[in-house]
Amino acid sequence: MAYVIKTTFDNGNNGLVESANGKTETSFEGKSLSPYELFLGGYTSCLHSTFKSIADKKRIPFASATYDVVGVKREEIPTYLKEMTTVITFTGVAKEKEKAIEKSMTMAARYCSISAMLKMIAEMNYEIIFK
Repeated sequence: MAYVIKTTFDNGNNGLVESANGKTETSFEGKSLSPYELFLGGYTSCLHSTFKSIADKKRIPFASATYDVVGVKREEIPTYLKEMTTVITFTGVAKEKEKAIEKSMTMAARYCSISAMLKMIAEMNYEIIFK
């Protein structure tokens, strides 16, 4: 599967990322999402999509999932990610389904293609919270 995007920048550091599915702004000047923020958003979208597919197959209901991610870049050039912590907060999960949610998220972290790619360069940490 090929993904196609177009990014157009002004004469500074502000751009517009477009695809057939939508568009969003990007900026190095704090005016919109930075490139790494866009990347981490893509990671959480991939992780959640993979998790949701697994949870649906196992018939594990939940009301919502919120992903809070902290990515730490190394100091050496190139300054790629060296550590990531993902905290996932679930609501609407029955107590007896919490273990199944945890196992499903472990599987999702293994099968999500972006997560698998990130594991090659960064230490990945996960925490699950139930509310």
